[in-house]
Amino acid sequence: MGRRYHYRSRRRNYKRRSRSFSSSNWYPVLKLIGAVLGILTACAVLTLGVMVLLEAVFHVDTPLKPDGIIASITKVFTDDDILVVSPTPYYTPEPTATPHPMDEFDPKESEKEIVFSAESPFKWFSDPCVYDDVMMFVAGRTVDGDLKMDTIMRFDPQTGDMAELPIHPDNDHFVYIRFNSEWLVYLDADVSGGGNICAYSLTEADAEPILIKKVYVGQPELTLYDHYIAWMERTGTSRDKLYVCDILTNESTAVAMFSNSGYGTSAPYLHDGTLIWAAEDSTYHEDGRTTSTIRRINLDESGISDILTGTYVHDPETNGEYFAWIDAHHSLNSNLYIAAVSDGQTLEPILVDEQVIDFHIDEEFVAYSIDEAAYVYVFATGESYRISPEDEKVQLLGASGGYVIWMDVTTRNLDVMKFSYIPI
Repeated sequence: MGRRYHYRSRRRNYKRRSRSFSSSNWYPVLKLIGAVLGILTACAVLTLGVMVLLEAVFHVDTPLKPDGIIASITKVFTDDDILVVSPTPYYTPEPTATPHPMDEFDPKESEKEIVFSAESPFKWFSDPCVYDDVMMFVAGRTVDGDLKMDTIMRFDPQTGDMAELPIHPDNDHFVYIRFNSEWLVYLDADVSGGGNICAYSLTEADAEPILIKKVYVGQPELTLYDHYIAWMERTGTSRDKLYVCDILTNESTAVAMFSNSGYGTSAPYLHDGTLIWAAEDSTYHEDGRTTSTIRRINLDESGISDILTGTYVHDPETNGEYFAWIDAHHSLNSNLYIAAVSDGQTLEPILVDEQVIDFHIDEEFVAYSIDEAAYVYVFATGESYRISPEDEKVQLLGASGGYVIWMDVTTRNLDVMKFSYIPI
């Protein structure tokens, strides 16, 4: 064994001597880098330890870092006193939702009153409507002790400027005025019923009213689109007809007829070239309830489509995107429904509110009244908002062009007509 050891020792004596790494030129450099890394590592561990102790002892919350690498630190000490650091992901705070304008709507601050000067003979108002930021309404005065609603006013809701239109009724008063950029239509009515359906050009100088049709019974409510008028008219003791007239040609067409039917008292509605009205639904229901259909026709076409509602329908209206109707004849039992316009044969009604006396649809909302208060249901939010002040009793008069108009009937000594613009 000794010789073998001695033999290997002698063989190593013949090897070339190798140079050690510690004597190389890189050794000092690498040693310095290692020392720096060691110091940095020690500082990091010390910092983490201090942060953990601060959080544990003083309950100091460590700041969240945007990069999410070390958002907060959870400490766990094992039996071997090993510090375990667990990074928590960084969560971006959710932005605060922008409130809807109606959430901050103040009825008292928003309402405006239409006021005549003290010298004006006009004291009474009726049938307001708005188109393209212009309001028109019927103004009344007392003549020889009789109330005469015989003047149509053009009113600017922004400035309060007011002017009379140069037309006067041949009968007793104006009823159901409607207008657009070219035409004003109205019923020149008799107090005892009936009257003349007329159209008046708003663009032609020195225009004269055009007689569309003479009505003998009742006072039909008019609806207007472009140069078309539609109305439901009583033509016999138990018969009603739905008419459409082209003002340009003065040609009228009976679109539908009702005999001994409550649907003959339901007003039609025109919007964007589409005419709708309520009609009977022959669907049998085991619970015995009566349901209706909304009939629809495009004025440029001849086909009539039926859309089932699952409820009774009275006075349906549309803005092209939604239908709205009540399920009774403007009584305390009337409920207000809306439904999205669909190409299908059945609607999915949404109950907006109960005990609705009256309503009017606009582009962004439907206005309605309950217990002498005015509300709007906003389609975008699916919420209802009271728009008349709490200390006022009101009678809803109309809604169009973004405005809702009502009569303040808190005191009935005189007419006080007010309106609000709905900020949507």
